[in-house]
Amino acid sequence: MKELRVMLVDDEALSIDLMRSLVERERGFKVVAECSNGREAIARLRRDTFDLVLMDIEMPGLTGLEVVEKTQADFMPAVIFATAFNQYACQAFDLHAVDYVLKPFDPDRVRVALDRAKQRLIVSDSPAGKEAPLSAIAHLRSVEQIASGGALTAAEYERLPIKDGGHTYLLPHADIEWIDAAGDYMCVHAGGKVHILRSTMKDLEAKLSQEFVRIHRSTIVNVRKVRAVDTLPKGECLLYLDDDVTVRVSRNYRSAIQHLLS
Repeated sequence: MKELRVMLVDDEALSIDLMRSLVERERGFKVVAECSNGREAIARLRRDTFDLVLMDIEMPGLTGLEVVEKTQADFMPAVIFATAFNQYACQAFDLHAVDYVLKPFDPDRVRVALDRAKQRLIVSDSPAGKEAPLSAIAHLRSVEQIASGGALTAAEYERLPIKDGGHTYLLPHADIEWIDAAGDYMCVHAGGKVHILRSTMKDLEAKLSQEFVRIHRSTIVNVRKVRAVDTLPKGECLLYLDDDVTVRVSRNYRSAIQHLLS
């Protein structure tokens, strides 16, 4: 088997150094990129191809969880989270088969997580993607919402209901920028926040207005939020949204945004 390409993400240089030494002890892994924050990690994930990301959760700016949410599903490699989270968070990761290692790092536990990730990648013919991490994130946020005792928001027309534990948030369609799908979970991006919704892409498309178009097998975009378009080789495009967000249009869906290029 070829060496697995690994990206490390942590805001602390000492943690990066320790991560690298632990990963490079194991055969079959090669560290090819290191990032010090979430935005840098997202940019590298858009630009390069990796098999595995070992990433700290608790970073300033964008957390490791938000990096997963904001990365298009087809470009998300397998993830091992590094965390100092409490036992309830770790139970959520275990429940949804998400690999994690606790800080301070235990070399034996890191070895187990790397081996588990390798076995999953060998068995699967496709990238690990983000469905498992998303399901764990949704579980975590549901527990947090129940603990905070959130109340129901008043309903209005053209709102997308986002259930989070006992709380339902009604998100105006006009606020939604883009949506990324991973299996039965959707990441709905609006106003700099990411809402996780359990739904299929087909069901979600039926609920949205005509301003929303499919640009990739796992991505829907609100065309009113598109600020610029770059054409790429092989018939693909990049769409630029607010907050330095870019999403890729695959060749098979280019006709959906052809009117923006006319």
